Amino acid sequence: MKNLFFDFDGTIANTQEGIVNALEYMANDLKIANLGVQTYQKFIGPAITDSIQKYYPDFPKSRYPEAIKSYQSFYNSKGVYQLKLYDKMPETLAKLQADGYKLYVSSVKPESLVKILIPHLDLDKYFSGIYGASDDETTRNTKKAILRYGMDNAGVSASDSVMIGDRMTDMEGGVANGVHTLGVTYGFGDYQELSHSGAEHIVEHVTDIPEGVKQFD
Repeated sequence: MKNLFFDFDGTIANTQEGIVNALEYMANDLKIANLGVQTYQKFIGPAITDSIQKYYPDFPKSRYPEAIKSYQSFYNSKGVYQLKLYDKMPETLAKLQADGYKLYVSSVKPESLVKILIPHLDLDKYFSGIYGASDDETTRNTKKAILRYGMDNAGVSASDSVMIGDRMTDMEGGVANGVHTLGVTYGFGDYQELSHSGAEHIVEHVTDIPEGVKQFD
C-alpha cells in the first residue's frame, strides 16, 4: 500500500462538541425539535442532508439549504474549533509518513474548513492532499464522491490505496471506489457497523493504525 486516505471527524479528531452545538443552534433557529446529544452524535460522518432526511423525515427538502446555512452560521465561526485531536495522532501520522506512505484527508466536511483545521492542528506537514465536500454540502457530499475526487486529484490508483475511517460511510465509500478499507472503533462507529459496511480490517486505537495498514501489504 502507498496511499492512505483518512476521514477527519471521528478518525483524526473528536469533533462532537462543535457539531452538536451547531445542530442545537440550527434546531433552535429553525424552531424544530432538539433531538438531543445521543441522536446528534449520529450526524457525525454522513452528509448533513442525509442525516436531516433520516432524523427529521418531515422537514421539507426545499428547506435543506436554509438548514445548512443555519448550521454553518454557527459551525463555521465557532463550532469548527470545538474539537480535540485524538491522543497519539501526530506521532502515528509521523510514523506512517516515515514508513513511506503518502497521507491524504478525505472528509465530508467542506473542503475549505478542513484546509483551515489541518494547519490549525499542526498536521499539514503530514498530508499530501486535503479533500472534502463542496462548500454548499450538496453537490459533492458523499464519501464515495469525495474519495473519488481525491484519488483523481492525487493521481493514485485504487489497488494501492486504503480508506481509514470510523463510520459506515467511510467503508462504503472505500468499497465503492475499489480501495482497501480499515475501520477504527475509537471514533463514532462500532465494530458491528464497520464490519457490516465493508471494513476489511478493524483496529481499536490510533496507535494500531500502522499495524492495521500492514495487513494489506
